[in-house]
Amino acid sequence: MIAPRELPSEFSEWNQRWGAPSGRSLPGPTRLRFQRWGMQYRGPFAHQSNSVTRTFEYPWAHRAVTNRGPSLDIVEVGGGLSGLQFVLGREGHHVINIDPGAQPGASWGFKPESHRFLCQVFRTNVQLVADTIEHALQPDHSADVFLSVSVLEHLPNDELTALAAHVKRILRRQGIAVLTIDLFFDLYPFTDQETGRWGRNVNVVDFLNAAGLDLIVGRREELFGFPEFDPARILKNRRSYLVNDGTNVAQCLIAIPRADEDAA
Repeated sequence: MIAPRELPSEFSEWNQRWGAPSGRSLPGPTRLRFQRWGMQYRGPFAHQSNSVTRTFEYPWAHRAVTNRGPSLDIVEVGGGLSGLQFVLGREGHHVINIDPGAQPGASWGFKPESHRFLCQVFRTNVQLVADTIEHALQPDHSADVFLSVSVLEHLPNDELTALAAHVKRILRRQGIAVLTIDLFFDLYPFTDQETGRWGRNVNVVDFLNAAGLDLIVGRREELFGFPEFDPARILKNRRSYLVNDGTNVAQCLIAIPRADEDAA
Protein backbone atom coordinates (compact mmCIF):
# COMPACT_ATOMS: atom_id res chain seq x y z
CA MET A 1 0.00 0.00 0.00
CA ILE A 2 0.95 3.62 -0.39
CA ALA A 3 0.83 5.78 2.73
CA PRO A 4 -2.46 7.71 2.58
CA ARG A 5 -2.81 11.44 3.04
CA GLU A 6 -5.29 11.02 5.91
CA LEU A 7 -3.66 9.41 8.95
CA PRO A 8 -5.59 6.97 11.14
CA SER A 9 -6.30 8.58 14.51
CA GLU A 10 -4.22 5.92 16.27
CA PHE A 11 -1.22 6.91 14.16
CA SER A 12 -1.65 10.58 15.03
CA GLU A 13 -1.81 9.64 18.71
CA TRP A 14 1.31 7.49 18.38
CA ASN A 15 3.18 10.36 16.73
CA GLN A 16 2.12 12.71 19.49
CA ARG A 17 3.21 10.28 22.18
CA TRP A 18 6.70 9.79 20.74
CA GLY A 19 7.24 13.18 19.08
CA ALA A 20 7.42 11.61 15.62
CA PRO A 21 8.55 12.15 12.99
CA SER A 22 10.92 15.02 13.82
CA GLY A 23 10.81 15.55 17.57
CA ARG A 24 9.05 18.03 19.83
CA SER A 25 9.89 21.70 19.62
CA LEU A 26 11.86 23.12 22.54
CA PRO A 27 11.82 26.92 22.84
CA GLY A 28 14.92 28.71 24.06
CA PRO A 29 18.63 28.64 23.22
CA THR A 30 19.78 25.92 20.83
CA ARG A 31 22.24 24.57 23.41
CA LEU A 32 19.34 23.48 25.63
CA ARG A 33 18.17 21.05 22.95
CA PHE A 34 21.31 18.98 23.36
CA GLN A 35 21.33 18.68 27.13
CA ARG A 36 20.12 15.33 28.35
CA TRP A 37 16.79 16.61 29.69
CA GLY A 38 16.24 18.60 26.50
CA MET A 39 16.89 15.54 24.35
CA GLN A 40 14.51 13.46 26.44
CA TYR A 41 11.81 16.10 26.07
CA ARG A 42 12.31 16.40 22.32
CA GLY A 43 12.02 12.62 22.06
CA PRO A 44 13.78 9.83 20.17
CA PHE A 45 12.81 11.15 16.73
CA ALA A 46 14.46 14.57 17.11
CA HIS A 47 17.98 13.51 16.20
CA GLN A 48 17.71 12.62 12.53
CA SER A 49 15.93 14.59 9.82
CA ASN A 50 12.79 12.93 8.49
CA SER A 51 10.38 13.46 5.61
CA VAL A 52 6.65 13.99 5.98
CA THR A 53 5.90 10.42 4.87
CA ARG A 54 7.41 9.19 8.13
CA THR A 55 4.27 10.43 9.92
CA PHE A 56 2.68 7.28 8.48
CA GLU A 57 5.69 5.00 8.08
CA TYR A 58 6.83 5.03 11.70
CA PRO A 59 3.52 4.22 13.43
CA TRP A 60 2.63 1.77 10.65
CA ALA A 61 5.95 -0.07 10.99
CA HIS A 62 5.71 -0.04 14.79
CA ARG A 63 2.26 -1.62 14.68
CA ALA A 64 3.37 -4.20 12.11
CA VAL A 65 6.32 -5.22 14.28
CA THR A 66 4.69 -5.23 17.70
CA ASN A 67 1.64 -7.16 16.47
CA ARG A 68 4.02 -10.13 16.34
CA GLY A 69 4.34 -10.17 20.13
CA PRO A 70 6.77 -9.15 22.90
CA SER A 71 10.53 -9.58 23.20
CA LEU A 72 11.24 -9.93 19.50
CA ASP A 73 14.65 -10.23 17.86
CA ILE A 74 14.61 -7.37 15.35
CA VAL A 75 17.23 -6.65 12.70
CA GLU A 76 16.91 -3.20 11.17
CA VAL A 77 19.06 -2.03 8.25
CA GLY A 78 19.92 1.62 7.82
CA GLY A 79 18.37 2.75 11.08
CA GLY A 80 20.92 5.53 11.57
CA LEU A 81 19.85 7.63 14.54
CA SER A 82 16.16 7.19 13.78
CA GLY A 83 13.85 7.02 16.78
CA LEU A 84 11.95 3.82 15.93
CA GLN A 85 14.82 1.59 17.06
CA PHE A 86 14.90 3.31 20.46
CA VAL A 87 11.13 3.04 20.88
CA LEU A 88 11.24 -0.70 20.12
CA GLY A 89 14.21 -1.16 22.44
CA ARG A 90 12.44 0.63 25.28
CA GLU A 91 9.49 -1.70 24.81
CA GLY A 92 11.64 -4.75 25.52
CA HIS A 93 12.61 -5.91 22.04
CA HIS A 94 16.18 -6.86 21.14
CA VAL A 95 17.09 -4.52 18.29
CA ILE A 96 20.18 -4.67 16.09
CA ASN A 97 20.73 -1.67 13.83
CA ILE A 98 23.00 -2.62 10.92
CA ASP A 99 24.20 0.58 9.27
CA PRO A 100 27.49 1.19 7.43
CA GLY A 101 26.81 4.91 7.83
CA ALA A 102 28.47 4.62 11.23
CA GLN A 103 31.80 3.81 9.60
CA PRO A 104 34.45 6.57 9.52
CA GLY A 105 34.31 8.54 6.30
CA ALA A 106 30.84 7.39 5.24
CA SER A 107 29.36 9.79 2.68
CA TRP A 108 26.16 10.03 4.72
CA GLY A 109 26.81 8.99 8.25
CA PHE A 110 26.81 9.44 11.98
CA LYS A 111 29.13 8.74 14.85
CA PRO A 112 28.76 5.52 16.87
CA GLU A 113 29.29 7.67 19.97
CA SER A 114 26.09 9.56 19.12
CA HIS A 115 24.18 6.29 18.91
CA ARG A 116 25.53 5.12 22.27
CA PHE A 117 24.61 8.44 23.86
CA LEU A 118 21.04 8.24 22.54
CA CYS A 119 20.75 4.72 23.94
CA GLN A 120 21.72 6.15 27.33
CA VAL A 121 19.35 9.11 27.01
CA PHE A 122 16.39 6.89 26.14
CA ARG A 123 17.37 4.06 28.49
CA THR A 124 17.66 1.31 25.95
CA ASN A 125 20.36 -0.98 24.60
CA VAL A 126 20.03 -1.08 20.81
CA GLN A 127 23.05 -2.83 19.30
CA LEU A 128 24.75 -0.94 16.48
CA VAL A 129 26.72 -2.81 13.80
CA ALA A 130 28.68 -0.31 11.73
CA ASP A 131 28.84 -2.38 8.56
CA THR A 132 26.77 -3.88 5.76
CA ILE A 133 24.57 -6.87 6.49
CA GLU A 134 26.86 -9.20 4.54
CA HIS A 135 29.70 -8.41 6.97
CA ALA A 136 27.57 -8.19 10.12
CA LEU A 137 27.97 -11.91 10.99
CA GLN A 138 24.28 -12.17 11.84
CA PRO A 139 23.52 -15.87 12.55
CA ASP A 140 21.19 -17.90 10.37
CA HIS A 141 17.52 -17.88 11.41
CA SER A 142 18.18 -15.39 14.20
CA ALA A 143 15.58 -12.69 13.49
CA ASP A 144 11.87 -12.57 14.19
CA VAL A 145 11.62 -9.32 12.23
CA PHE A 146 13.62 -7.78 9.43
CA LEU A 147 12.88 -4.04 9.40
CA SER A 148 13.72 -1.46 6.75
CA VAL A 149 12.23 2.05 6.67
CA SER A 150 12.91 3.83 3.38
CA VAL A 151 16.35 2.32 2.79
CA LEU A 152 16.12 -0.11 -0.14
CA GLU A 153 15.67 2.61 -2.75
CA HIS A 154 19.06 4.10 -1.84
CA LEU A 155 21.06 0.90 -2.36
CA PRO A 156 22.92 0.08 -5.59
CA ASN A 157 21.98 -3.17 -7.32
CA ASP A 158 24.82 -5.27 -5.92
CA GLU A 159 24.10 -4.21 -2.33
CA LEU A 160 20.37 -4.79 -2.78
CA THR A 161 21.04 -8.28 -4.13
CA ALA A 162 23.32 -9.08 -1.19
CA LEU A 163 20.76 -7.72 1.25
CA ALA A 164 18.01 -9.92 -0.19
CA ALA A 165 20.19 -13.02 0.21
CA HIS A 166 20.85 -12.24 3.86
CA VAL A 167 17.20 -11.47 4.59
CA LYS A 168 16.40 -14.97 3.35
CA ARG A 169 19.17 -16.38 5.55
CA ILE A 170 18.54 -14.61 8.85
CA LEU A 171 14.73 -14.66 9.08
CA ARG A 172 13.19 -17.39 11.20
CA ARG A 173 10.53 -19.65 9.72
CA GLN A 174 7.75 -17.65 11.41
CA GLY A 175 9.49 -14.30 10.91
CA ILE A 176 8.31 -11.28 8.94
CA ALA A 177 9.89 -8.55 6.84
CA VAL A 178 8.43 -5.09 7.49
CA LEU A 179 9.39 -2.76 4.65
CA THR A 180 8.71 0.77 3.51
CA ILE A 181 10.15 1.82 0.17
CA ASP A 182 10.06 5.28 -1.38
CA LEU A 183 8.38 5.61 -4.77
CA PHE A 184 9.64 8.58 -6.83
CA PHE A 185 7.33 10.28 -9.33
CA ASP A 186 10.23 11.74 -11.33
CA LEU A 187 11.81 8.34 -12.09
CA TYR A 188 10.94 5.21 -14.07
CA PRO A 189 8.21 3.95 -14.49
CA PHE A 190 6.73 7.47 -14.36
CA THR A 191 9.49 8.94 -16.55
CA ASP A 192 12.37 7.63 -18.65
CA GLN A 193 14.95 8.52 -16.00
CA GLU A 194 16.23 5.49 -14.07
CA THR A 195 18.01 7.10 -11.12
CA GLY A 196 17.89 10.35 -9.20
CA ARG A 197 19.47 12.16 -6.30
CA TRP A 198 18.03 9.79 -3.70
CA GLY A 199 18.19 6.50 -5.58
CA ARG A 200 15.71 4.70 -7.81
CA ASN A 201 12.37 2.96 -7.80
CA VAL A 202 12.89 -0.59 -6.58
CA ASN A 203 11.02 -3.42 -8.24
CA VAL A 204 9.29 -4.85 -5.19
CA VAL A 205 8.53 -8.21 -6.81
CA ASP A 206 12.17 -8.73 -7.79
CA PHE A 207 13.31 -7.99 -4.25
CA LEU A 208 10.73 -10.30 -2.66
CA ASN A 209 11.67 -13.10 -5.05
CA ALA A 210 15.39 -12.66 -4.34
CA ALA A 211 14.71 -12.68 -0.59
CA GLY A 212 12.40 -15.71 -0.77
CA LEU A 213 9.45 -13.74 0.58
CA ASP A 214 5.71 -13.70 -0.07
CA LEU A 215 3.60 -10.58 0.31
CA ILE A 216 0.95 -10.82 3.06
CA VAL A 217 0.12 -7.13 3.68
CA GLY A 218 0.15 -4.51 0.94
CA ARG A 219 -1.91 -3.58 -2.12
CA ARG A 220 -0.37 -5.13 -5.22
CA GLU A 221 -1.74 -2.32 -7.37
CA GLU A 222 0.25 0.17 -5.27
CA LEU A 223 3.56 -1.71 -5.22
CA PHE A 224 5.91 -1.19 -8.17
CA GLY A 225 6.75 -4.45 -9.92
CA PHE A 226 3.43 -6.24 -9.51
CA PRO A 227 1.44 -6.64 -12.76
CA GLU A 228 -1.48 -4.78 -11.16
CA PHE A 229 0.68 -1.65 -10.70
CA ASP A 230 -0.36 1.08 -13.14
CA PRO A 231 1.73 4.30 -13.08
CA ALA A 232 -1.06 6.32 -14.67
CA ARG A 233 -3.51 5.24 -12.00
CA ILE A 234 -1.02 6.08 -9.24
CA LEU A 235 -0.58 9.58 -10.63
CA LYS A 236 -4.34 9.98 -10.97
CA ASN A 237 -4.77 9.11 -7.27
CA ARG A 238 -1.84 11.27 -6.21
CA ARG A 239 -3.94 13.63 -4.10
CA SER A 240 -5.06 10.77 -1.88
CA TYR A 241 -1.47 9.92 -0.92
CA LEU A 242 0.92 11.45 1.59
CA VAL A 243 3.44 13.07 -0.75
CA ASN A 244 6.85 14.34 0.33
CA ASP A 245 7.93 17.59 -1.36
CA GLY A 246 5.73 16.73 -4.32
CA THR A 247 8.19 14.05 -5.44
CA ASN A 248 7.70 10.76 -3.63
CA VAL A 249 5.39 8.57 -1.59
CA ALA A 250 5.99 5.57 0.68
CA GLN A 251 5.08 2.01 -0.26
CA CYS A 252 4.42 -0.14 2.83
CA LEU A 253 4.33 -3.92 2.95
CA ILE A 254 4.80 -7.00 5.09
CA ALA A 255 6.18 -10.28 3.75
CA ILE A 256 6.93 -13.73 5.16
CA PRO A 257 9.40 -16.51 4.19
CA ARG A 258 8.07 -18.79 1.50
CA ALA A 259 7.14 -22.29 2.54
CA ASP A 260 8.90 -23.81 -0.48
CA GLU A 261 12.09 -21.91 0.37
CA ASP A 262 12.00 -23.34 3.88
CA ALA A 263 11.39 -26.85 2.59
CA ALA A 264 14.32 -26.56 0.22
